[in-house]
Amino acid sequence: MERQAGSKRPSRLRRAVYGFSAGVLGVTLSVAVGGGVAGASGSHKTSKKKSTVVSATMKYEIAHAGQLTTTAFCGHKKITLGILDGFGVNAWSQASMAAVRSEAAKCKNVKQVVNIAEGTLDKAISQIDSMTAQGVNALTVIPDFGKSELPAIKAATRAGVKVVPWAANPGGRDGKTYVSYVDWVPAYSGTLFAEWMVKALHGHGDVVELGGPAGNPVSASILAAVVKVFAKHPGMHLLTGTTKWPATTWTPAKAQQVGASLVSEFPTINGVISTYGTDALSVMHAFQAAGRPLPAVAAATANGLGCLWKSTHAKQPHFQLATVSTRNWLGRVAARKAIAAAEGVKDTEPNLYNLTFYENTLTGLTPHCTVHQPTDRYLSDELSPKVIAKYGKP
Repeated sequence: MERQAGSKRPSRLRRAVYGFSAGVLGVTLSVAVGGGVAGASGSHKTSKKKSTVVSATMKYEIAHAGQLTTTAFCGHKKITLGILDGFGVNAWSQASMAAVRSEAAKCKNVKQVVNIAEGTLDKAISQIDSMTAQGVNALTVIPDFGKSELPAIKAATRAGVKVVPWAANPGGRDGKTYVSYVDWVPAYSGTLFAEWMVKALHGHGDVVELGGPAGNPVSASILAAVVKVFAKHPGMHLLTGTTKWPATTWTPAKAQQVGASLVSEFPTINGVISTYGTDALSVMHAFQAAGRPLPAVAAATANGLGCLWKSTHAKQPHFQLATVSTRNWLGRVAARKAIAAAEGVKDTEPNLYNLTFYENTLTGLTPHCTVHQPTDRYLSDELSPKVIAKYGKP
């Protein structure tokens, strides 16, 4: 069931969140129009004077998966929000869209226009152009093709559209090319993954890394961080190379094919790093099919990964697992920022997030597993199956 902001978070994640650096928590939780924002100590009443500020600390938003009770970002003007996902065809995309759309649905004055690009660059560009021509006031977009989509984003901004790209960096500058870019910091997570893998393998091991389509900025940032960490540990070897990665297109069938190919090519694989937990799960299935022992995994979380660990860890001692949130919940932040910008409402929420571990078997952050939900559900997002079913597709 979807949890409202202010309710309790499982202790495992709370421990991870409270370990976050205090130096990046400088934004104050503020009061909003029409009601209080639930903080760590509960809600508090607003003054009679209306505030147009929407804000929360990074620590608070991570702890609550970006959920706020406020609707201050909605403003009062009737506007149209365009929503575009570069893929839209897998569970991650559907959860991301559900986060954006369910947050925007709080605003009765906001109409939604929703598109997916189905993994095609030309379609992504044409849909940005089309929504701009239709006169959308705001636009959230996952630019999976990175800088290739930047000209279309710039054109939308010049036309007066308040654009908030998120989850894949297209380049550009906050406040100029677009309102602001919302995401985790991939290099931080890549470093986290790599340093964890060094510990899991005691400084010696052969590792493979999987990623999205060629040129995807998230995969590129993760790889660069891993290469940098491994360079300090001569016993760590990245079998898949330092400049490219096996592209899975973020689909389970393709990921399992890639996994089978890697298992066939390399007689020893001690670790797997992946930007997508469902990909990592598919690769584990390839190991199982080949009768190979399961390696250590560092990835974004997936329900199936946690369930696999719980069912096999007693007999597979080398299968250690560390994950971060899949961050689909950042779609809530992207929606608030895009709508607030179009409404003239000030939004001072953080836009870039260093995510700490959600699961870590080396430190006792036990993996999550909900057996009655699909393997490609991402429990860290606090999105119920009902919300995903309602808002996860155009």
